[in-house]
Amino acid sequence: MTLPRGAVALSSKWESINPKRAVVLAAVLSLLALTLAVPMRTYFSQQTEFDELRSSNAQLQSEVRDYEEKVAEQNDPAYIEAQARERLQFVMPGEKPLLMQYPVPPGKSDEERKAEKQAGNPWYTNLWNSVSVPEK
Repeated sequence: MTLPRGAVALSSKWESINPKRAVVLAAVLSLLALTLAVPMRTYFSQQTEFDELRSSNAQLQSEVRDYEEKVAEQNDPAYIEAQARERLQFVMPGEKPLLMQYPVPPGKSDEERKAEKQAGNPWYTNLWNSVSVPEK
């Protein structure tokens, strides 16, 4: 196989590379990589921080919108009237208020409350109370 004029075989081309040039080339490439590593790391960390701040800003803007809607709702006279009726049990003039009272569930007797209180005390407190407090 004959090579075209001016062409050099690949094996002979690699054989002609000077080892010193290869070392210098490797050193330059590694120096270039080390030089670019710190700025690239800074760039990517700043991009991450920027994305986090952007999402935080979007969340804060949605909270602001919610609060603005709440303020607008509280400025509505119908809402104010409804809240006064519900929370403060106000009625308009001429209306008759109706308040439902449900029966109170039976509570615990005094003896049951006293027994629960004594059960929560340490033994020495119950002993001291039995000696120091006269029974009625």
